[in-house]
Amino acid sequence: MTTLDSLFRLLVQTLSDEDPSRLHQPIALNELMDAVLPYRTVRRELGVDTAEDYETLLLRLCAGEGDFVQADPSAQTSMTAELKKPLPDLGLLRVWGDSRLLLRTDPLMSALGERPEQRYAPPEERRSEPAPAAEPRTAARDTAWQADPVIELRTPPPAAPPAAAAKPADPSPPEEGKATVRCPFCGGILPPRMAINFCPHCGMGQDVGACRTCGADIDVGWRYCVSCGEEVSGGGT
Repeated sequence: MTTLDSLFRLLVQTLSDEDPSRLHQPIALNELMDAVLPYRTVRRELGVDTAEDYETLLLRLCAGEGDFVQADPSAQTSMTAELKKPLPDLGLLRVWGDSRLLLRTDPLMSALGERPEQRYAPPEERRSEPAPAAEPRTAARDTAWQADPVIELRTPPPAAPPAAAAKPADPSPPEEGKATVRCPFCGGILPPRMAINFCPHCGMGQDVGACRTCGADIDVGWRYCVSCGEEVSGGGT
């Protein structure tokens, strides 16, 4: 493969990677030199030592050598004549920089290395590659799978119910050795050292009545006299 062949194949590969549709569109010579295949990025791949060697290759390509591209007839004629000189004027590339090149079909398909109808076929018509076969299971793999530890998921025990709030201490604890007297309305302990007319906790009156029959004391809420059994009028109030 000649250096000119390598230049054309590199051009085809670059355009194909960028946008395959550009392979069939004209490309300006200036764009080819400055953007598509600039010397600084292709010199090692092409094996050229100087920019002059690279521009000489471009001049040969545009002149029609190898029949790789089709260009403006006037540009090709001028470049062909310049190449016959001992020292071609490489500035001719800039003179014809606006002229456009079109890649010829046969060398293009050869550079692509495949049939054009296959490359540009709609996606649904392309042959899909067969899926890779599943990896066969082996006895060793089965044994390893069976040996995997089984993680047992256990439900955590229910949380213990919160402890009942401690009942606040009675504001008036009874004195040791004395009977506890409570308010019949709120249940609060009444002070045992004094006569109580009203509860210090709820404010209700603590007066006791008397049985209308025998005169015995009648406590608040009693319905019957504990001495004679007479029914208390008004439910002991």
